[in-house]
Amino acid sequence: MTAPTIKDILGQVVSGHHLVDTHAEFFLNEVMDGKVPEPMLASFLTAMKMKGETTDELFGFVRAMRHHAIKPKTNFGFDFLDTCGTGGDGKGTLNVSTLSALTLASLGHKVAKHGNRSVSSLSGSSDILSGLGYPLERTHEECENEFLRTGFVFLFAPAWHPAMKYAGPVRAALGFRTFFNLIGPLSNPFSPTHQIVGVYDRSLCLPMAEILGKLGLKQAIVCHSQDGLDEFSIFEPTDYAFFDGKDTQELRFDPKELRLTESELDRNTVFSSSKEGAEALFRAVLDPSSATGGTAMVSLNAGVSLFLLGAVKDVKTGYEIARDALLSKKVLRFVRETLNLRSAL
Repeated sequence: MTAPTIKDILGQVVSGHHLVDTHAEFFLNEVMDGKVPEPMLASFLTAMKMKGETTDELFGFVRAMRHHAIKPKTNFGFDFLDTCGTGGDGKGTLNVSTLSALTLASLGHKVAKHGNRSVSSLSGSSDILSGLGYPLERTHEECENEFLRTGFVFLFAPAWHPAMKYAGPVRAALGFRTFFNLIGPLSNPFSPTHQIVGVYDRSLCLPMAEILGKLGLKQAIVCHSQDGLDEFSIFEPTDYAFFDGKDTQELRFDPKELRLTESELDRNTVFSSSKEGAEALFRAVLDPSSATGGTAMVSLNAGVSLFLLGAVKDVKTGYEIARDALLSKKVLRFVRETLNLRSAL
């Protein structure tokens, strides 16, 4: 049987037909080799958006992304986590995933945080970290050494996925979410053993968790809260899919288990309508004078990660450990002393 061409595959998608994973992988490989003209890629992305992506298609796309990513030279022989999510919930929260990553690292857990500049959020991971003085323009070797030395590294996506340059102009011109928003968080070049992914739609939880399982992760959680957040919420229950290494199950976490105080449910310490406000909330959690909603949000999400890593027996215990690390300024000391961002705050 003759292998399909990029025109054949485009024709299938335009006609509303789903692709097998190998055909999806082939098409994106061709894109990242610079072999797909921009008008054809624009048509493909639009058609995929209109018909909806399947788990098999996303799995194929992720394999192509990982294949073209720059690989680390180090063979990491330990478990580590990524907290990168899809973004796009449009709620204007402080950057919970980055603070959660820093909290975990301060507790001695390895975190390779994959991310990019802000597209839909007020302050993306790279925006907030560069604002603290974290150098984004590191060589690949420097990133690996930093990870081994400190247990934390931020992997700036454009530096590790150079082949995305062929898709970038088309994505920008289209201006709407495409499957690249979904596969980005699944394409960490360091290949973490564990991952927590927040998504902008509840329907994505199960398929994304299944893909992470197929990619060989030991455990993974994909979440979306009932108040529309792409992370665990302290205000409403959060639906999540949990891949435990063998099976994937759909579960729900109710924040009432945490018995938060009125001050810890203050929305003004979690949500902001401006970039400056979001950054101020971030800094207030990092250098706290008291427990706030921001503290609770970060502690919950870091606590979920501690549970995922097997460091605690349940989310509530993880929440308490993370909360103590923030309020005792253990996380702040890690940022200042271990990451050497002494002028950050």
